[in-house]
Amino acid sequence: MFLSRYVSDVYYQMILEEYDDGYLSTLSEEQFRVIYELFREYGFTYLEDIILRYLEIFEMDYALVKEKLEELRSDLGPDFIYIIRNNLSLLDRILE
Repeated sequence: MFLSRYVSDVYYQMILEEYDDGYLSTLSEEQFRVIYELFREYGFTYLEDIILRYLEIFEMDYALVKEKLEELRSDLGPDFIYIIRNNLSLLDRILE
């Protein structure tokens, strides 16, 4: 499973426990990588936590995720990455 290249062994085991094997097998590494790189471009440093709790975001359309991240930045201000770090549930807004 390609996710092991993006997270530590501990997080990988947690992902395997959290998500169904059938679901994990449907993930596209190419699509995952595009969204992963988008988060990195914005400066998110806690990607393992995001992957563990919000793996579904990495299946979404790039343009939509970018639009939602821009909305979060606009609503939360320049410290939005720090604010989200302290309240990951704000990422629910990307899934809405």
